Amino acid sequence: MTGQKSPPTAPAAGKARPMSPNQVPKALLDKYQTSAPRYTSYPTAVQFTAAFDTAAARERWRAGNTGSPRDLSLYIHVPFCRQRCLYCGCHTRVGCSQETVDRYLSGVLEHLDRTLEVLDPTRPVEQVSFGGGTPTYLGMQQMADLVGALKSRLTFTAGGERAIEVDPRHVTEDYLDLLLSLGFNRFSFGIQDLDVSVQKAVKRELPFERIAAHMAHLHGKGMRAVNLDLIYGLPGQTVESFSATVDRIVTLRPTRIALFGYAHVPWVSPHQKELEGLPMPDAAQRMEIFGAAFERLLDAGFRHVGMDHFALPEDELISALESRTLSRNFMGYTTRRGLDLLALGASGISSVSRTYTQNEKEITPYVDMPGLKWVKGLLLSDEDLLRREVILDLFCNFHLDVRAVERKFGIEFSSHFGPELTAMAPMADDGLVRIEPGALDVTDVGRFFVRNVAMVFDQYVKAEGPSGTGRYSKVI
Repeated sequence: MTGQKSPPTAPAAGKARPMSPNQVPKALLDKYQTSAPRYTSYPTAVQFTAAFDTAAARERWRAGNTGSPRDLSLYIHVPFCRQRCLYCGCHTRVGCSQETVDRYLSGVLEHLDRTLEVLDPTRPVEQVSFGGGTPTYLGMQQMADLVGALKSRLTFTAGGERAIEVDPRHVTEDYLDLLLSLGFNRFSFGIQDLDVSVQKAVKRELPFERIAAHMAHLHGKGMRAVNLDLIYGLPGQTVESFSATVDRIVTLRPTRIALFGYAHVPWVSPHQKELEGLPMPDAAQRMEIFGAAFERLLDAGFRHVGMDHFALPEDELISALESRTLSRNFMGYTTRRGLDLLALGASGISSVSRTYTQNEKEITPYVDMPGLKWVKGLLLSDEDLLRREVILDLFCNFHLDVRAVERKFGIEFSSHFGPELTAMAPMADDGLVRIEPGALDVTDVGRFFVRNVAMVFDQYVKAEGPSGTGRYSKVI
């Protein structure tokens, strides 16, 4: 493996202040501005097909119960919302009755019962995540009954992660207390922006005082593991307005902050078209807004994790980053690598035993569909597993131990990935990566283009050519 010398890779978290996005040369922004996957999986969901072999997938699930079965990560998708937020790209339904919700929850449990015919219920569940939509759309009794039903069917480990997304606009302190009593130990609140004009534009109005009260309540109960979501690139945002949002958010001392770039994908989420007549930050302005927020978060004691997360030094994400064990799945960055992911609910995607399987997306067909409710999927090949390992390490830890990959998969890296290394040479020339005989590193500046770097190893995007990237969101 060869490549020209490039700047040293980013130092380990806590060793030195990393490069700011505002220090990235404009020539690099212009050159690498394209569309690319966010790599919550590899292969990505666009490769899933309705023509996959469901019988073979079932057999792979059953085979995963033997030998040394993996522990489980459980995702529950609650697709209901009180109103539509215009930036949202999730599968949701607005304004459903409690009768519809009850019927949906019965469908989720029926789905689990059918799943446990092919998945051993004694496999330990290390991680649980409720997402949506709005999980707290459920009534308090509905939530308690659902959690109780899950615990009666599955083997939850003591001390595992139990996370839930919460809509701070509508949740009450009594509801938060219920979640604590049910064992939830990580909370995530969607804030996005505190500027009133931006909130009105995207139809998500939330007074700062409300989220501050929720944070104070949780802190008073001893709950510190709280994530706050922010989005940059929304209509009407400026450096000054979003900086003010970040300055107020850090006073709340969440342990994590997710700083997402707005993904404009109206071909997936048609309601986003309503935003197109509003003044949207262009690529340069988005980077400037992100850069200002980046600087403020570092000044407040947070550390940059992965592509779009920040965490306080005591958070386990930082330990995983420093030990190069950070991982990623459909729920984002995680410290628990090597779990099989079981997803229940409409649109959920499972990753179990060398398969991806996606559930029916629409609520009524999902409930009515018998059996495992799969409508799309993919059986992973040996090559998929190899490339997934490479992409995962580069994307999460900005480092690939080439020798370890060679030992694990029985390949010679430089010959197997000869075309990719040739394609990556210009990135090395531009200082985004450093290529050495035993390692591949994403540099300090390369972190901001990690989607571009990972895409080099994506054989599906490569096969589609330039037109294939049009289905993904912009890198910047």
